[in-house]
Amino acid sequence: MNYQKNFKKQVLPALISLSMLPLYANVAVGETMLEEVVVTARKRQESIQDVPVAVTAITPGQLERGSITSSLDLGKLVPNVELHETAVGSESLSASIRGLSYDDIEKSIEPTVGVAIDGVFLASNSGGVFDFFDVESVEVLRGPQGTLFGRNTIGGVINVQRTEPTGEWGGKFEAVSGDESLTALKALVNMPMGENGGIKLAVSDTQSDSHVYNTTLEGRRDYKDSQTMSLSVKYDFSENTSAVLTYDDYDHNTTAPDTVFVSASPLGAGSVASEANDWKTSPQLLPLTATLEGENTTLKVTHNADNYQIKYIMGIMDYTEEVHEASWGTAAVFFPVDRDQEFKQTSHELQYISDLDGPMNFVAGVYMLEADSYITSGPVVPFTAYHSLSTTAVFGEMSYDLSEDWSLTVGARYTEEEKDLNSRSWIVGVGNADRIANSSDNLLNEGSPKFEDDNVSYRVVLQREFEKGMLYTSYATGFRSGGFFNRGSTDSELAPFGSEEVASFEIGMRSNPTDNSQLNVTYFNAEYSDKQTTVITDGNDPVCGKGTAENPAAQGVTCSFVRNAGEVSMDGIEIEAALMPTDALTLRAAIGTFSGDYDSFDYNGTDISDRARLLYAPELTASLVAEHTSNVAGGSLTINASFSHKDDVETQADWSTYDPATGPEVTIESFQTLDLSATYLKDMANGTLKLRAYGTDILDGGNRVGRRYDAGAFAWAELVPRRQIGVSVGYEF
Repeated sequence: MNYQKNFKKQVLPALISLSMLPLYANVAVGETMLEEVVVTARKRQESIQDVPVAVTAITPGQLERGSITSSLDLGKLVPNVELHETAVGSESLSASIRGLSYDDIEKSIEPTVGVAIDGVFLASNSGGVFDFFDVESVEVLRGPQGTLFGRNTIGGVINVQRTEPTGEWGGKFEAVSGDESLTALKALVNMPMGENGGIKLAVSDTQSDSHVYNTTLEGRRDYKDSQTMSLSVKYDFSENTSAVLTYDDYDHNTTAPDTVFVSASPLGAGSVASEANDWKTSPQLLPLTATLEGENTTLKVTHNADNYQIKYIMGIMDYTEEVHEASWGTAAVFFPVDRDQEFKQTSHELQYISDLDGPMNFVAGVYMLEADSYITSGPVVPFTAYHSLSTTAVFGEMSYDLSEDWSLTVGARYTEEEKDLNSRSWIVGVGNADRIANSSDNLLNEGSPKFEDDNVSYRVVLQREFEKGMLYTSYATGFRSGGFFNRGSTDSELAPFGSEEVASFEIGMRSNPTDNSQLNVTYFNAEYSDKQTTVITDGNDPVCGKGTAENPAAQGVTCSFVRNAGEVSMDGIEIEAALMPTDALTLRAAIGTFSGDYDSFDYNGTDISDRARLLYAPELTASLVAEHTSNVAGGSLTINASFSHKDDVETQADWSTYDPATGPEVTIESFQTLDLSATYLKDMANGTLKLRAYGTDILDGGNRVGRRYDAGAFAWAELVPRRQIGVSVGYEF
């Protein structure tokens, strides 16, 4: 389309002009002022304009009036961020920030982007897709956050805080109806518990059909069936000490869209959904289904004194994850998988946060994490694997005012960790009962590798205040833990890979040219060493170790493993701007540019850096949001329009064997989205009525490829949900 072809020539300059508008805005300010946003990017509450970190915050007002309903929607607004749900898994987040991504559900491999909910760091990406109905604040931190947030935050952190019990009667509910038989019911109730406590109960139920029509079944399969429940209790032991205990129970069921894109496969034309056949498909065999079922417990104890705060956070996650796959399209492409996984993590964090009157303030803490997972999978690739993780860290960060205008921040974190893997694999076709029993019959390989590592991450920031804002420069390091690839069936596949490290330099400006405008600019440059890369090859690959004369039965069997491929250099610019020309109108723009290349990529003694590419790393991301509020019929009507653009991204994993002339299509083309919503709020006798009509991705009437995947022998892809039109009604009291 013309708007796609001409985006860089026409739309991009317009967005850049808008981002610079606050510098030249000459509007009558009057009482019009942008809302002050408070964040906890440095473990303490601060105005976002005072924080020397590349952070974007989504306020409760933006969540209420816009089209940001889940963690997946954050990628529409935040520069250099790419988010989607993993293809194999339910409610599992694939997050990429500044070109650093992880797109799998294996618990033995660490994500590149950390997710924290109520202060609890998720040790895996399962459960990273969640609804924003009961959310107090959302922050997206870009760049390595190793000092305060620790391991596996080399890309950044998504930090989410839910609401706490109010100790008073109140609540809200919402009912949503949309295309593809979407229904969602959400409710939250607060109630007092004596004079010093409160209880909050939040529940939700979401169901929808597939966005792909099946002509054989003459309808759409089930797509989402999800239920959640959260019970939170808060008790004030004294004026200065309180505790919040939260229990979550969830049951998420997802059926992959009834579609497939396959290379080197005899599929009929009608079995593959495409734009040519109006995104319809015909297979009648069972598709991939994924389930995430479990419970979480969080305890947060806070003590406030005159000049310090002590906070203790404990988190327990315990869930099962199942994937069942009967067919990837037709009987000609049959790839059955029964994959059951149990996962549990327990974490403890103790923080000491100063609140001194002098020029110095600091944060110090201790962190501990234990995590275990057990998986059984087959019959195409039959294996069992038990994986355990133990990590301990101490950290601290100090800020000192050198003068009225200058300040210096230094911080460091020391981490020790141990990992163990016990893996057994069998020849293709071994039954589930034998795997669960760990029978030695038809055993192909077994191994018990170990991994140990320690790391020191640090951060140095020099900051200068000026009349309308501040400038800062920072140097930070971080690491992504090494480990194992537990799907392996040879010693080479199971061999430990090392930790990935980053050194990042950043220059930023945070400014408010006027009371009704804001302009933030960040430049970053990062160097990555021992970059971890997932490699998927034919089993005859010599590094893999399969397909040898000693193991002829393994010839041609897909081989997957992770290696420390080499060195990566990247840099980019991020611009975020806001302008409120009147009390009724707010404009926001964001632009992210990114450039990243492998300096070296060692593959079996050969440097393939000339063809290797970073995955899910768009060179350009941009967004523009316009929001207008007016008085209508005794209430307020807010019209919100949100436009976003993302450049092409690569999704190919095995650059050693990939031939663009003959290999599967692995590029997701650039695309634009436009979301529109109208939200009407009216005060009633006992609360506020909320009516909302919305349309998401309205520029695209059909589906769009959201994720491609090369499985070695063939490639497949999934489609993102199509344009959605819907309405909701809610009430808050």
